[in-house]
Amino acid sequence: GRLQLSFCSACSAQWSSIFCVILLGFHVVVLLLLAMQLSAFLQASGAVVFSLIRHSHAFHASNCNRQLIHRQFPNRQHKPSSPDLLARSEDNQDENGDDNDDDAISDIGADDWRAFRAQLVAGNQDDDSGDAKTSSSSWAYDSGNMIEKGSIILAKVEPDFCYFGLNQQYFHKSVMLVTYHNEKEFTKGIILNRPTNLFLDDEDFLDDNGEPYFKTDNKNSTDTNNNSWRIWFGGDVRGLYADDSEGGTEIVCLHSIQTDLARNVSEEILKNVFTTNYEGARKLIDANEAVSDDFWVFAGYAGWSAGQLEEELNRESWYMISADSETVWNELTDQRDDNTLDPRDAGLKSWSTLMGMLGKQDEARAVSESFADLSLKEWAAESILFNSTLPVVNESDELDDLLKSLSPSISNSIDSAESFVDLAQRYINDGIQGSVLRGSSKDRSPFLLSDQKLHKCSMLVIQDDDVLTVGVLLNHPMTKTYPIPLANGDDLEFPVRYGGSFGIPGIIDQPIIFLHSKPELRDAKVGEPVGKSTKGIEECMIWICSEQQVAKAIDAGRASSSDFMCVQGFQIWPKEDIPSNSGILAQLVTGDLEVVDETLVEEVWKVLSSQSKLTLDTLEKNFQTSLLAWSAGGKDDSNSSPPFVYDSTVTTSQLADDSLRYWTEAFLLGGIVSAGKYDYSSGFD
Repeated sequence: GRLQLSFCSACSAQWSSIFCVILLGFHVVVLLLLAMQLSAFLQASGAVVFSLIRHSHAFHASNCNRQLIHRQFPNRQHKPSSPDLLARSEDNQDENGDDNDDDAISDIGADDWRAFRAQLVAGNQDDDSGDAKTSSSSWAYDSGNMIEKGSIILAKVEPDFCYFGLNQQYFHKSVMLVTYHNEKEFTKGIILNRPTNLFLDDEDFLDDNGEPYFKTDNKNSTDTNNNSWRIWFGGDVRGLYADDSEGGTEIVCLHSIQTDLARNVSEEILKNVFTTNYEGARKLIDANEAVSDDFWVFAGYAGWSAGQLEEELNRESWYMISADSETVWNELTDQRDDNTLDPRDAGLKSWSTLMGMLGKQDEARAVSESFADLSLKEWAAESILFNSTLPVVNESDELDDLLKSLSPSISNSIDSAESFVDLAQRYINDGIQGSVLRGSSKDRSPFLLSDQKLHKCSMLVIQDDDVLTVGVLLNHPMTKTYPIPLANGDDLEFPVRYGGSFGIPGIIDQPIIFLHSKPELRDAKVGEPVGKSTKGIEECMIWICSEQQVAKAIDAGRASSSDFMCVQGFQIWPKEDIPSNSGILAQLVTGDLEVVDETLVEEVWKVLSSQSKLTLDTLEKNFQTSLLAWSAGGKDDSNSSPPFVYDSTVTTSQLADDSLRYWTEAFLLGGIVSAGKYDYSSGFD
C-alpha cells in the first residue's frame, strides 16, 4: 500500500523528505524482524505446516478420482513398473504439455511437497550429519512417525536385540513400500529387497478354477511367446507358500507406465510408481504398451492392523522414510540387472544404501555380519533360493540316521521305508510314552530359524494316546524357583524348568510336575512310572510324583532336592483330524527328533541334574550342560565338514547353537545379553 503523510504548511520540503525517509526505514526494519521470526517458526514447525497443506491439497483434488478408480477396478493389486518407460507419459499430455489426469496432478502435488520438505530438512542439517540426503534428482529423509501411502519403512537394527534373528527373519534389514494406509483400518506394504531367482510363466498364474488366469484374444498383439516373470518375496501375508485356506498368493506388480490404459488399471503410489495386479499387467502387454520385464512382481505383502505400526514405531522398531521415486527405482533396477546377485544376499546392499542416504552409515556398519544377518541369509537359502545347486538331502540317509536313533531290537526288524513307517506308527501308539527324545543331529538343524527351544533338546514324553502326544523339555532351567514346605518348617526351593510353550487354558498358576530317576525312590514306589519299559515296569527310568511325595521323601532322608526335576509347561502334538505323517510321528520319520536309547537315559538325566536356577552368572554353565546332555543321548552323526552360511566363515551348526543361546537369553533370562559381545572367531565373551 501507499504511505500518505500531511505536514503543516510551515514545514519545509527538506524536513519533510528527511522525516519520510526515517519513517520508511523504521517500517522496513520492523518487516525484516517479522520475516526472520516467521522463517524460524516455519523451520521449527515445517513438518506440521506442510503436512496439513499437503493433505488438504491432495484430498480435495483427488478424492473423487480415487473413488472412480476403485469403482472401475475394485480388485486391483498394488504393483510397480519400469523407469525406462517414463517417456511414455507423453502420450497422456495435451498439445500444451499439460497432463490430462487430475488424479495424477494431485499425486504429483503430494510428491512435490515431500521434495520441498526434503530441502527444508536438508537445510537444517550439517552436510556431514544430516538426516536428509538430496541430489538434483533423488532424495530421502527420516519423516519421523508420519505414515502415509508411498512412505518407505526401513527396518531398524538394535545390536542388543535379536528378535528378527530368531523369528520372521525376512523383516531384518527390510525395505518396505507402503501401498495402503488407513489408521482406523489397516496398513499394507511390500518388501522391496527380497528378490528370488524364481521365474514363472503365464500358465503358472491360475484362477480359482485352476485354469490359466489370462487368455488373450487380441490378434494384433505382438506377444506370441509365453511371458517370463521374475518374482520378489513381498511379505508373509498371502505369500509364496500360502495355501487356499489363506486365500492363495497375492500378486502385486510395480511399474512406471503412464499411458491412459496403465492409469486405468493401476494406482499411483508415488510419482512415477504404480501398482497393478497380474491381470492389469497382462492387459498392458496385450495392448503392446509393455513387456513382462517392465514389471517387478511381488508375491505376498506385509500387513499391520489398526494402530499396530504406530506402536512399533513408538518402540523404535522401524524408520519411517520419505523418498522420491528415483530412489525406489534405482534399487529395484539394480536388483533386476545385477547378474551376480544371489537371493541369499537377501537385499542387504539396498538396506545399507538407504541407511547411507539418511546419514546412518556408521549404524549400518556396526551391525554388519551380525547374528541376525546370518540368520537372514539362512532364511533366504531356505525360502527364496530355487533350483539351487545346494546339496540335496538323501532321504535314505535320513532313514538310516533315524533307524540308528532307535533301540537295536526295533531297528533290526526294519528292512524298508514302508515297514519302517508301519512300525513307527505302532511304536508311537504303543511305546513312546516314557521315552526320552532329543533334537536332530542333522548337519543343518531343522530348528535354526524357528522353535529354537527344540534344537539339541532333551525331552520326556509323558502322554501318548489316540488324541495327542505330550512332552516336557528337561534342559531349560528358568529364573524362578518353586518352594515346598518341609516338616521342620523350612521351605525348600526347586529350580523350575521350562517344559514347553503350552499350558492349561484359563489357568493362571500353571501346574508343576515333579520327576525323579533315583533307583531307591523307584524301589520305594515314590510316584509312578511315566511309561512302559521293555525291561519291565520297575525298570522304567523316569517316574512322576506329587509335591507331597517329594516332601515326604526328603523329610524321610531318602532323597535331596537334586534328585528331582521341577517342570512347568509342555509341548503338544495333536493327532485328531491330521494326516498320519504329521505331528510328532513326522518329526521322528524326518529325523527332526530322535529317540534316545534306554541305556543312555540315565547318563542324560545325570548331566541335566547339575543345572541350576538360571541367572546371568549361571547362563553359560547351564547352556553348555544342556549341549552335553544332548551329546550323551546319542552320537553326533553330522558331517565332519558341515555347511557354511552363505558368504561367511560360520557353519550352520554353529549358527544353530547361537540361535538357541539367544533364545534362552530372550525368552528365559528376560533379555539378550550376549549380542554385541560375540565374535565368531572366539565365541561368547
